[in-house]
Amino acid sequence: MSERVPAAIAAVSSIIILVYACATAPTTTTTNPSPTANQQQGQAPGGPPGGPGGQRVPLTDSARRVRDSINSVRRDSAAAMVLRSIAGRENQPAESVFKNIKILKGVQAGRLVNIMNMGFGRSLGVSCGFCHVPGKWDLDDKEEKNTARLMFAMVQTINRDYMSKVPNDRGAPAVVNCFTCHRGNARPVGQEGPRPGMTPPGAPPPT
Repeated sequence: MSERVPAAIAAVSSIIILVYACATAPTTTTTNPSPTANQQQGQAPGGPPGGPGGQRVPLTDSARRVRDSINSVRRDSAAAMVLRSIAGRENQPAESVFKNIKILKGVQAGRLVNIMNMGFGRSLGVSCGFCHVPGKWDLDDKEEKNTARLMFAMVQTINRDYMSKVPNDRGAPAVVNCFTCHRGNARPVGQEGPRPGMTPPGAPPPT
């Protein structure tokens, strides 16, 4: 009887150790998020959603180049598809060719597609699906689309009420646009973490 007690204690101890090890072991997942989805949110491929305290981690230069190349190809492909679908109507007002046009009324339909691609998409470093439901461009299902409209209105106000009054020795008024703040990032520079040469002077250090 006395020999069985230590053996039983040892068996129970082994089970406890095994359970504790399983409970505290780091978990892994077989799901590998799409690099584009990660990169559009300003994180490196396969990386965590943010740094300490939830701060977004800036992409490395190589990761940024990969992201930009992928998104550029996707934007160009989508733009070409849309332009083919409106062939012969490129010079008509955008609102007569597309549905749900709110901020770029009067702009030629073909030019609107290029503004979406080279203006919004390239400035934010994202593909069309960041703001739109691909193939259903008129839907307002994504909040990023309405945010883009608000930001466009903000830019127009800044240019009209402020930048137009700034003296410019080059003979043309200074203007701001999406790239002024985003610099190829889905979020304005400074919200994704500091990037050398892009943090405004006097900005508080990251915490």
